[in-house]
Amino acid sequence: MIRIFHSFRYKAALAFVLVGLSACTGEFDQMNTNPNNPTTASAELFMPHGIQTAVDAYWGGSLGMDVGNLVPQHWARIQYTDVDQYTTSNDVANAGWSNFYIEALADYQRIYKISQETGNTNYQAVATILRSWVFTLLTDVYGDIPYSDAIKGMEGTLQPKYDAQKDVYAGLIAELKTAAELINTTDKSKAIAGDILFNGDLTKWKKFANSQSLRILNRMLAKADAPIDVKAEIERILKDPTKYPVLTSNADNVQLVYLNAAPSNNPVNENRKTRDDHRVSATLVNKLKGMEDARLKVYANLPADGGDYKGVPNGLSASDANALGLSKTSKVGDYFVSATAPGVIMTYAELLFIKAEFAYKGITWAGEAATLYTDAIKASHAQYGLTASDAYLTANAFKSGTAGYTQLIEQKWIALYGQGVEAWTEYRRTGIPVLTPPTLNTNGGVIPTRLPYPGSEESLNYTNFSEALKRQGGQNDKKLKLWFAK
Repeated sequence: MIRIFHSFRYKAALAFVLVGLSACTGEFDQMNTNPNNPTTASAELFMPHGIQTAVDAYWGGSLGMDVGNLVPQHWARIQYTDVDQYTTSNDVANAGWSNFYIEALADYQRIYKISQETGNTNYQAVATILRSWVFTLLTDVYGDIPYSDAIKGMEGTLQPKYDAQKDVYAGLIAELKTAAELINTTDKSKAIAGDILFNGDLTKWKKFANSQSLRILNRMLAKADAPIDVKAEIERILKDPTKYPVLTSNADNVQLVYLNAAPSNNPVNENRKTRDDHRVSATLVNKLKGMEDARLKVYANLPADGGDYKGVPNGLSASDANALGLSKTSKVGDYFVSATAPGVIMTYAELLFIKAEFAYKGITWAGEAATLYTDAIKASHAQYGLTASDAYLTANAFKSGTAGYTQLIEQKWIALYGQGVEAWTEYRRTGIPVLTPPTLNTNGGVIPTRLPYPGSEESLNYTNFSEALKRQGGQNDKKLKLWFAK
């Protein structure tokens, strides 16, 4: 788990984007070659950088910390509060786009090609699973994206079209199904190396693929214009756990365990070496205090000057935030800012919440909603070495009707702490919990619904950029509702 290839790989990936790289495609096997980068390199050389670059961008940096964690009001800014008022520069919009498209997807492309040359189809499956997760992030953040008409720069396609979000989701479900079925867990000649996510455990890759499919299908379930039979795809996975295994315990949590020293430490930890801009949001602190939720002591620290947990309201003016006092407010919990804190992609608790929602919506193969809901709360606590007390479970017992659904999504919002982008997506999809935009905001009183496309797309791919915005019915702003949220 190292970043030793960072400078070299960034230059190689940048060369890709300058000739038309914008996204992956259904023709993933069309590998662009560079005479300066031998194609005989082994797939294991590209795995660490490809994985860590994507997790770093998702977990830390401007996307993870200053969009994902702020907008759903898990964190708040106590210094330089403009971004907490929804002021985002083009650099912020560009960060996820460039890190995912230019860096991570280029690595997965190379892994896929090498797997074809060597005959090791497990690398092909893993590359497909990784790119499917990254494409999910991209479409969740931006909306319609280049997907089926990209990574064709060497073939002359320099301005890839954008695919509708619903078609991206449908394509990813098909890819993940193929990848899960392609994995061979018994042939030792097809073992993989360089896997800093699961240490070569191919069964866990299958579980990730199928669990990620259920996450995407949950986005699609309520949509009448979904291009696939969503319920049938959900039942395909749930009815055959032998063929389509999913996460079954916290031991299956999909997470990158960072190392103690730079440059392989958690990106939030690296940020905290020189910055102290974030606190836990008052929205979350007040919610957990009111519920007497044991997770608060992990999610937040007590103020350095003593006293009870104190969150910071989102979007304060710089002077009002500063007046609260750096030492009088709750920092993000030590667990989340340590060097070795895991960068979590998906947890068993989240999967249980997904299945509980399926059950609530009438998919009997998922199980019983109340049981799944309770088990999800228990799993979320156990993830941090805590036990959900009987008193807590009784006080938060699953209710009937819409009240129960609200409970389910609120508990999911709590459990997704740290996974900011996913928490933001779920809020946009459901409108739960009820969040109030800060009084000081630059988005017309609207909690951001997406990030704008980077300026480079408007200048270099204007026709397709404009067509995508027209199809989605809005401007390139943070108010445009995405397909899954309409």
